[in-house]
Amino acid sequence: MDSERTCLILALAAILLVGCSDQGIKQMTTRPAAGTNQAGGGAERRVALFRVIIDVDGEPMDEPWTLHWSGLRVFTVVAPWGARLTSRQSFLPGRPNAAAADDGWGFVAVPPGAYQLVFEGMAIRFAMAGAQFVSSEAVSFGRSPPSIFNVPGDANLIYIGTFDFACHRPLDSRDDLKLECTSLEIRNEAPRARQIAQTSLEKYGPLQEVLALPPETKLVR
Repeated sequence: MDSERTCLILALAAILLVGCSDQGIKQMTTRPAAGTNQAGGGAERRVALFRVIIDVDGEPMDEPWTLHWSGLRVFTVVAPWGARLTSRQSFLPGRPNAAAADDGWGFVAVPPGAYQLVFEGMAIRFAMAGAQFVSSEAVSFGRSPPSIFNVPGDANLIYIGTFDFACHRPLDSRDDLKLECTSLEIRNEAPRARQIAQTSLEKYGPLQEVLALPPETKLVR
C-alpha cells in the first residue's frame, strides 16, 4: 500500500510539473538576458528573489522544493494581480544555485508590474483566511492566500522577502495530510539575499528591497 501511495504521489507531482512546458512558466523560471528586450517585443523581465520557510514546530523543513518521501513538497503560483488562478499554474521557481534552492530560495523573472504570489503544498493545509484545500484518498493539496509584490521598472534584481509559514503536524488521522500551516510572516533577510545575488545573480546589478505585501492587504485599483 505504501509503495502504491508513493507512486501515486510521484505521478501527481509529474502532472503538476507538466505546466512547466508552458512558455510563460519557462520564462518565469529562466534567467533573462540582462538589459535586453525579450523576443517578440515583450517587456524586459526583472528577477524577483525570495525564500520560503516551512517552519514545523520551530524547525525549518529541509529542501522544501524537493519531493519528500512523506509526500511533502512546495510549489509556487505567480500571476498578475487580479488574475484568476487556475489549478494548472503551479511550478517550481528558478534556482539561484543548488545550495540556496535547498535552503528555500528561488526566483521568478517577470516584466514590471503588480503580481500575486501563492504557495502550493503537497500534503499541506494552509489554515488561513483565503486559503484553498483539496483532499483526495492519496494526497492533499493546499494553497496559501496570495501575497502581492510589485516589480519596478528601474531595477533588474529585487528581493521580495522571506515567506515564513508557522506549521505543525495536524491532529487529523489521515495519512495524506502531513502539515497544517496557520500563519505567514514576510521577513526581511536582505543580507542573505545580497550574498546570493552577489554569487549567483551578479549580472543583474545591485539588489533592491521591494518586500511583498501580506495576504490580508487590500489594494485599490
